[in-house]
Amino acid sequence: MLLENLRLLECSLHGEKRNDREWLERLLHPEFREITRSGVMVERSETITSLLSEKTASPIISSDFRLTEMARGCIMLHYRTSYADGSRPALRSSCWLCSEEGLWTLVFHQGTPAGCGA
Repeated sequence: MLLENLRLLECSLHGEKRNDREWLERLLHPEFREITRSGVMVERSETITSLLSEKTASPIISSDFRLTEMARGCIMLHYRTSYADGSRPALRSSCWLCSEEGLWTLVFHQGTPAGCGA
């Protein structure tokens, strides 16, 4: 159940919600940081600005989700992505925190290009 809930939240960032400022501000933790697929560290405001300025994003296919509970209310999610045509395969890691109100927010994300056979 938790894996499915976090998978849905994570994948919401792969679709049309990635252009929804209100959704992004709710989902991304105030201390959110990201290491992009190209190896650049960005902060929450940079990520939101970048996502909102995207004109058209290629459909992202996500698979092989695994969940690791790091501590109570702190989950690491690992998964794979690619574009629908199979290009740009990547390995992804996201760290999610649960608030006292039971709301999950994304505090860290990293995407790394997947090598052959990875």
